[in-house]
Amino acid sequence: MNTKNLKLLGALSLIILLFGCSESSEVKLREAFKNPPLKYRMNRNFHSFPLESAKQDSMIEATLASGWGGFTLNTPYEEYLTEKGLEATLSFCEKAKAKGMDLWLYDEHGYPSGNAGDLVIKENPDWEAMAIYMKDTLVSGGNINFILPWGEPFIIKAFPVINGTTDFKNPVDLLGLYKGNALKWNAPKGNWNIFAATKYRLYEGYQAADKGGGKLGSHYPSLLIPEPTEAFIRVTHEVYAKKMGADLGNYFTSTFTDEPSLMALQFHSYKDRHAVIPWKELLSEEMEKRYGYKPEDKLVELFYDEGPDGQKIRYQYFHTVADLTSKNYYRKIKDWCADHNFLSGGHMLLEESMIAHVPLYGDIMKCFREMHAPGIDILSCLPENMPVHTPKLASSAAELMGGAHVMSEPCPVADRELFDGLDPKTPEVRGHLNMLMQGGITDFNCYLQMNNSTLEERIEMNKYVGRIQMLLQGGHVASEIGVVYPVESMWTEFMPRYHRVAGWNDVSGAREKVNSIDKAFQGVSRFMFENCWEYTHLDAQAILDSKVEKGILVHDNLRFKVLVLPYVSTLPQAAWKQLETFVKQGGKIIAIEEKPANSEINFPDTQVQQTFEKLFVENKNIVFMKGWTAEKLNDHLNSWLEKPIKVESDKLPIRLANRKIDGHDVLFIINDSNNEIATKLSFNLKGNFEEWDPITGNISELGKDFNLSLKPYQGKIYRTK
Repeated sequence: MNTKNLKLLGALSLIILLFGCSESSEVKLREAFKNPPLKYRMNRNFHSFPLESAKQDSMIEATLASGWGGFTLNTPYEEYLTEKGLEATLSFCEKAKAKGMDLWLYDEHGYPSGNAGDLVIKENPDWEAMAIYMKDTLVSGGNINFILPWGEPFIIKAFPVINGTTDFKNPVDLLGLYKGNALKWNAPKGNWNIFAATKYRLYEGYQAADKGGGKLGSHYPSLLIPEPTEAFIRVTHEVYAKKMGADLGNYFTSTFTDEPSLMALQFHSYKDRHAVIPWKELLSEEMEKRYGYKPEDKLVELFYDEGPDGQKIRYQYFHTVADLTSKNYYRKIKDWCADHNFLSGGHMLLEESMIAHVPLYGDIMKCFREMHAPGIDILSCLPENMPVHTPKLASSAAELMGGAHVMSEPCPVADRELFDGLDPKTPEVRGHLNMLMQGGITDFNCYLQMNNSTLEERIEMNKYVGRIQMLLQGGHVASEIGVVYPVESMWTEFMPRYHRVAGWNDVSGAREKVNSIDKAFQGVSRFMFENCWEYTHLDAQAILDSKVEKGILVHDNLRFKVLVLPYVSTLPQAAWKQLETFVKQGGKIIAIEEKPANSEINFPDTQVQQTFEKLFVENKNIVFMKGWTAEKLNDHLNSWLEKPIKVESDKLPIRLANRKIDGHDVLFIINDSNNEIATKLSFNLKGNFEEWDPITGNISELGKDFNLSLKPYQGKIYRTK
């Protein structure tokens, strides 16, 4: 089944939901709420399940007895893709499916995905991920011994530094003076900026080699070129299809790809000081085809130039990176999965940091769009550590593409030190899962073991998640606010320096402007979450794919009355034109910290600047906030929109998700704290509401106003009859 057929199937399912929802299906829904089907519960990740039939039976029964819904699995690592391993996998899957369990196909022997335990890179070592390395230093005249970056240098230049300013127009070429890994130069009097660039593999000090526990991983293929992905599909997915049948949808909901990336971000243990940008010859060829130059010819501008030339070159570079990565890895797997009647899914590396998105993917939203079931991982299951923008990024991409699945991999490795090697306790885990489901997650594939909970708590947690997922899936998010993902603005400011992963949401070494963009984007997302504003992240493609109707930005079933632009200086000209029309028809825009400045063509684009400066002055529908605060943003939104609920105090830790499903308004309201909440609540929506309690399985009728009671980290569903 191809992608088109999958979309037709999704449309047919929607028609059935909208027009075929009979009284009997409503009765079945209410009955199923007491004991939700396994497909709505959480899955466990197992990479080495038993080969013996009796032990497989025991494992399946033990998993079901704990309330779990299924497994993410692969052929056991000790028999990875061997005939024995495939036979065991087929047997295990047939047994699990006979019990009604949900299965996802993990696509890798270890991680990151794309290499299949060295099978891919051994096929052709020339496929290895590479970068352009840069190293520079300031020196005074005299004998210089400068250690070069790894690899063969193709540029070594010295630029004179006059009164503290580097003169890039008058370089001295030193390429002929290096020997081994060092440049030896008797520099003339004065100050000099030495600049050296090489092309070299991305391995030592990068994630491929740094996989924890001091263990070296595998050399890793590049996602920029198509050949490694084609080989990866051939040695993994096609082997499963040959053994289990071409219709892998008979067994699996989706694939699970694990942290594939371009590798171009130094990891925790890295001590040397190199700046890198992802590179492969195909990237240079593509840029020359598109723009008439290779990046090797513009490295000084790319690495150093803060002005218009540098901004334009960085925009073009990372735009090309994003196009090649999304097309040559994610789209190839997506198309193959569609042809075999199941979904492509999984998650990426460091989804939390926008700074990481640029060197690792170019544009993470563009890559999410090339997955049927985009996903994230979170390395903590403590609610206070949740980066709320990451589930929203993945779920927004799915909403914009008409997808129905969004995955999360709860993996509390960062918490176990606090709990004597165990996972967090049950209430905190529930709070974490609440936040993920509020952010749009529909499927859980867990390294979370809940080994700090009783058996009864594990069973009840799976029922809790299953009940919520039953009621939240389908339909569309009822957001009137779009928050723009400012990746194009990040491209222009991302001057490659000595960036390093200092934590799972911490990339050190970035310029102040880059940090400010990331901080504003995350801050606005957190504000929406904490103030009960339902929203969707929009990329430039979403704006271009929408149409403006009477002051509303319409994207399929989504209707946006307000757009928030956190540090958005740069968008394609056509997107700016769309936003201009939106404002003039009555749509509302709040620009935060930065005004429109650049298009994909001009840096700056004076037409864009003049158009929006005039709108800021003459049109009350567009507002600029420099030094934004939550209070100011909330005041503007309250003057334009009405929240779906009203509570006694805005200070209460109440959060919500709001969806429209099968003609019903469905609200998921959660207590984001470890304290009980009791308050009056009323709905600003039409219809009579029922309360569906996922802890008890009880359903009760409500009036428009009622007393809301939530235990610590408890969520409840409110649904119109």
